[in-house]
Amino acid sequence: LAQAYLAPKLSAQLTIRTPWVSSEPAIEMSLRRAIARASEVALPLRKTSRKDQVRIGTYPVPPEANIWWKNRYQVPGGEIKQSFSPYQQKIMFQWFWNAPSRWYGRFSKWAWPIGVPSLVFYIFVYK
Repeated sequence: LAQAYLAPKLSAQLTIRTPWVSSEPAIEMSLRRAIARASEVALPLRKTSRKDQVRIGTYPVPPEANIWWKNRYQVPGGEIKQSFSPYQQKIMFQWFWNAPSRWYGRFSKWAWPIGVPSLVFYIFVYK
């Protein structure tokens, strides 16, 4: 009685499905996906359409950033004179302002474990 009860469940669990052997629609779909991906990669970069170019305001954007934004690597004039916009300055100001304290913290952290033994080694060996 127990075998008659468990036999259908065991046979249902042991069936192995192999879609790559028995069904061709799966292969066809994977080929379609591969072709679609390859065609997506090959698409050229396009400029944003006019309806999506809603201008919120005007900002002081440097000319080299404008050329970079348009995905261009060559300039019609042949030369880019770089400038440093106020927005770039605002971002980098904190980094420049905090640099001395950062380096002081790093050097003082390694002064005893590295600096003092190196100094003692130098004095004993070379002096």
